[in-house]
Amino acid sequence: MPGRTHPLDEIANDLAIWLDQTSTEIALAFAPGRAPFSANVTEDQKLEYYKARLFNPDGSPNPVGREAELQRLGISGFTQVYRALIARYPELRVPAPPPIEVPEQWPAPLQLGPPGAPGAPPGLPGGLPPGPGAPGPPLPRPQGAAPPPPMMPPPPRS
Repeated sequence: MPGRTHPLDEIANDLAIWLDQTSTEIALAFAPGRAPFSANVTEDQKLEYYKARLFNPDGSPNPVGREAELQRLGISGFTQVYRALIARYPELRVPAPPPIEVPEQWPAPLQLGPPGAPGAPPGLPGGLPPGPGAPGPPLPRPQGAAPPPPMMPPPPRS
């Protein structure tokens, strides 16, 4: 009959409502603030802890503590903690390199003259010193030796 329900259906419905209400009440009992067994710590206390772990008392990096926290927190957690520390303690920030200064006038190229000429540095021959790929000074030939033959391309093959 369509209008009547079976007594077991009513019991199943009551049991489902009871399970839903009870599980909600238990979840709300654990939810109000923090995880079970966690300490009630302020943000400043957390930052002081991580400052002592990541930096030495003089402000230099603590590599052992950093490696331990990196392993414990992972890369994203470590990054989040490090950024919070730098925001709270800006004196721990890595100093920025000094700005690059560009001279207003570039120095004139060094004019080298023959050896012994005024203004020429001592010990350097005239012209530019040899650099990578540049030919060096000619080697002295022994007295009476014939000059080397000129470099000629090989004759064409037919």
